[in-house]
Amino acid sequence: MLKLHGFSSSNYYNVPKLALLEKGIEFEEVLSYTGVGPKYKPEYLDKSPLGKVPALETEEGFISESRAIVEYIERAFPTPSLLPDSAFGIAKVQELSQFIELYFELVARRLIPNLLGGVEPEPQALQEFENNINKAVPALAKLSDFNSFAFGDQFTLADIAAILNLPVVRSVGNKFLGRDPLSDVPGLDDYCARMETRPHVQTIRADAAADQAGFMAHLKALYGI
Repeated sequence: MLKLHGFSSSNYYNVPKLALLEKGIEFEEVLSYTGVGPKYKPEYLDKSPLGKVPALETEEGFISESRAIVEYIERAFPTPSLLPDSAFGIAKVQELSQFIELYFELVARRLIPNLLGGVEPEPQALQEFENNINKAVPALAKLSDFNSFAFGDQFTLADIAAILNLPVVRSVGNKFLGRDPLSDVPGLDDYCARMETRPHVQTIRADAAADQAGFMAHLKALYGI
C-alpha cells in the first residue's frame, strides 16, 4: 500500500492527498512534521532529501516533491484520469497548475510565517507581495474563466492546484492588505464555492483543521512561533 508522509495542514501535502482521494486509491497517511534545528529528524532525509513534505512511499522507494508525486500517481493509476485526453489539454492543465504555484502560492508563502506568528510583515515584503499579485490576477483570468472547472469539463490537476493554493493567497491578502486580492478574477468565487462542496475537498479541509493544533505545537517547539 502507498504511504503518504507529511501533515494535513500543508497544502503541498494535500496536493497528492487530494489526487489519491479523487482517484479512489487506497493509501496510508504517516504523520511527519519536519523542520530545521536541534529537534530535526535526520532519518526523514532518506525519504525527502531536503526534509520537506510530502514524501510518497512506494514498493520501489520514496518520491518527494508534490509535482513528481502526482505525476507518478497519474501514470501508475491512470483511471480515473486527472488530465484531459489531448496533448494540448494536458499542457494547458500543467500550464495553469504551474502558473498558480509560481505566481500566487510562492508569492504568498513568503508571508506565511507572519500569518502564523501574527507579526506584521516588513513594508517592502508586503509591497512586493501586492505588486506581484496585482500583476498575476489579470493574467489568471486569461488562462481560465472558471466557468465549470479550472480547465475544460472535468476535474483535473489544475483544480487541485487552485483549490489548495489560492486560499493561501486569500488568507495573506485579507490579513495584511485588508482585502481579498482574488475577488476580481471573474468566476473564481463561484468556482471556489462549487469546489468546496466536493466530498474529498471537504475531507481535506476537515483534516487540515484537525491538524492545526498539532502543527502549531510543532512550530512552537521548533521555532518558538
